[in-house]
Amino acid sequence: MPPMRALWVLGLVSLVFSFTRPATGDTYHVIVSGKVTLEDGSAPPFTVGIERVCSDLQGSAPGPITNKKGEFLWNMEMDAFRSRACWIRATHAGYISTSVDISGINVTSHDPTHTLPALVISKKLPDPYAIITKTDDIPFRARSSFDAAMKDLDTPNYADAATQLEASVKTSPKFAEGWHALGIIDERLNKMAEARDAYEHAIKSNAKFVLPYITLARLCLKTKDWDCAAKNAGDGIKVDLKHLYPELYLHQAVAQYGLKDLNGAEASVQEAIRLDPLHHLPREEYVLGRILEAKGDANGAKEHMANYLKLEPAPPDVELVKGHLDNLGKPEAASVDPQLEVL
Repeated sequence: MPPMRALWVLGLVSLVFSFTRPATGDTYHVIVSGKVTLEDGSAPPFTVGIERVCSDLQGSAPGPITNKKGEFLWNMEMDAFRSRACWIRATHAGYISTSVDISGINVTSHDPTHTLPALVISKKLPDPYAIITKTDDIPFRARSSFDAAMKDLDTPNYADAATQLEASVKTSPKFAEGWHALGIIDERLNKMAEARDAYEHAIKSNAKFVLPYITLARLCLKTKDWDCAAKNAGDGIKVDLKHLYPELYLHQAVAQYGLKDLNGAEASVQEAIRLDPLHHLPREEYVLGRILEAKGDANGAKEHMANYLKLEPAPPDVELVKGHLDNLGKPEAASVDPQLEVL
């Protein structure tokens, strides 16, 4: 028997053996099986970890790893009376995963097995706040100060990094990546005016560099400068010809909501959802719910806000979102006003 097959069988025997042990109280055991695929439906060419994420964090836990076919088994202890919600997702460096809700699976039948829908992973795009610059793209005159700034970030010493980056772009004013990096550090230092200026310089230096459009749109959303956010999100959409960053449409929708352009906001967020079929940006659903609420569609608002809570395992403002949803249509809803986006 090949080694991997032997390990898989041994793992199954172990799961079955552990399942035979009696559960305690109101808990019961379920052997959960599933698989992980790439977007084209094929198995990943590497093993992938599986993890459980719960709304109360206490139930969150790492799980098994996949075999060569992308398959996994997990013996879980389920609690039928615990109110927390839990999801399963895959985890691998450089990739993001869809999630599957496992809250209360087999709660009525107590069936000892359960097969999950496939988890789909896709490559993670560069974070707009990541400073990633190839050595060949750094102007020679800016290289020493830029390298010094990167060393300062290892500490981290953001103030000194900002000083070095300022020197870097002073010697090479067309160094768009340097300006973008400076904006990121200035924003970390809460120097919003300076960060905005740096992002604008990055765009002026290279109008096809999409990341500063995203970071500038986010900064403008944070400062509630809706016109600035709408403009830069819209400009970024024109540059992002391959639609790699559907979040630009989400940022545009939030800005349009702030400008009371509800029809425009709805169209933008619907486009964000269309370009994000794997729901990597579940907040889109909440934003759509808020837009529909403002347009007087209470049923549509409830549907999309509830869908958001199904897609997002544990948003940082989960209690606010739940409170707003619970009070939808009531005067109390006005006192619970979560941000449309958590930035």
